[in-house]
Amino acid sequence: MGSEDAKRVVKAFETTISDLTEYKWKTSKDELLTEMKKEFATKADIALLEAKMKLYFLVLIFVIILTNSKALDLLYKLLAFIK
Repeated sequence: MGSEDAKRVVKAFETTISDLTEYKWKTSKDELLTEMKKEFATKADIALLEAKMKLYFLVLIFVIILTNSKALDLLYKLLAFIK
C-alpha cells in the first residue's frame, strides 16, 4: 500500500469519525432537550394549577363564611350597607 492510499484511508477514517461524532452529539442534544421538556412545567401546566388554586381559595372562603356565625353576620351587614 502506498503513501497516497494510506492518506486516503486515514482521511476516510477521520471523515467517518467526524460524521459519527456530529450525529451522536445532535442525537444526544435532542434526547436531552426532550427529557428536560418532560421534567419542567409548561405555561399551560402553571395556568391549570393557578385555576385550581383560585377555585380552592374560593371554596375555602365560602366554607369559612358559612360555618362562622360572626363572618356570616359581617356579610349580612356588608350586604345591607351596599343596598
